[in-house]
Amino acid sequence: MAIFRRLVGAFVVSCLAVSSWAQELSAEQKTKILADVEGIVTERAFVPGVDFTKWKTFLESKRTSIDEAKDIQAFTRAVNQTLREFGLSHMALLNPRSTVARTQTTAVGPGMSMILEEKGLRVRSVLPEGPAKAAGIAEKDVIVSVNGAKPTSVEALNGEKGAKFKVEIENEKGEKREIELELKEYSTVRKNTVTWFGEDAAVLRVNSFTRGYERNDIEALVTEASKAKYLILDLRSNGGGAVNNLRHLLSCLMPDNTPYGTFISRTTAKDFITARPTEEATPEKIAEWAPVKAKTIKGKIEPFMGSLAVLINRGSASASEITAAALQEIRGAKVIGTKTAGAVLASVFRNISEGFSVQYPVSDYVTIKGKRLEKGPVVPDVEVTAVRQGDGPDPVIEKALEVLRGGF
Repeated sequence: MAIFRRLVGAFVVSCLAVSSWAQELSAEQKTKILADVEGIVTERAFVPGVDFTKWKTFLESKRTSIDEAKDIQAFTRAVNQTLREFGLSHMALLNPRSTVARTQTTAVGPGMSMILEEKGLRVRSVLPEGPAKAAGIAEKDVIVSVNGAKPTSVEALNGEKGAKFKVEIENEKGEKREIELELKEYSTVRKNTVTWFGEDAAVLRVNSFTRGYERNDIEALVTEASKAKYLILDLRSNGGGAVNNLRHLLSCLMPDNTPYGTFISRTTAKDFITARPTEEATPEKIAEWAPVKAKTIKGKIEPFMGSLAVLINRGSASASEITAAALQEIRGAKVIGTKTAGAVLASVFRNISEGFSVQYPVSDYVTIKGKRLEKGPVVPDVEVTAVRQGDGPDPVIEKALEVLRGGF
């Protein structure tokens, strides 16, 4: 989930919001939606050094697949593929169903996040109460076939409640199996937890910086974990969320008023150009110059100041990357796992025609030590690619415990 600020205004959803994935879109509807997207991208989106006026020309070069798309699912997929190819994170077209679901705590679907790879759809994470988990699908499994065909999009398993798919799964050992996966309604809120490993170490699992992030609960969990000598913050497959929530968590783990990075807005970039007209306005140079830094605040609890490790993976994105980088740079936390997504742009959402909405970036981010995280993922101090098998030990947590207790 992206970093975002909620927009004030009426939330209007057209009749398309309750329509099926096979609902056809007329040429007039598609033209109207694309015009709205163009207006937002060219007039409102901002990333330092990116010329968004090129979007119209870029879109025209990709129009074939968009024009051929007849229904909501195909049209959304084609537009989002074009947005991805534009080369930035946090740019997306949300169809009416996703627009509504973004503000809800339940959803209909398989209950897992996936990325498209050459083999098929690689499973990044599985929600504990979702249909995929009940069907035995696990993280790092690859979905190689959906209804007899190789999937070509992460939307291959989208559909209405009750829709069934014949799915072929391949695990890390290369073993294949076929299952029937039925789409059901499930909770999208995952409970944040503290788990103890002996008397000296605690693992604080934070699943999201949006859904399920309740500050009082987080403070209670950090207070419980503060009894430990070693704290492991698990941000694996945490896709991000609200800026204020990541600042809250950092304030529970670092002294108040600690600078941890710079958000670069259109205004900040403009002020830099005015102040230093002869210098190239790169995100790194703007951040170094910018007088206003993102800082922790004094919270209700004393921050945990013991030994700290942070767990990350490819599914750790946006707010999670900012958090991991800040703790690595400032607190000396040991980062364990695999590289993060490298998708860090602050973004907002805006409703457009026909019940659709658009996510678009409004600022960039650079860490306090000058590292831009967009396309520059957080790199672990210790790489661990192995995943938990069944009910066995978690190899990433095991390595973090070894590193902390061994004084790595």
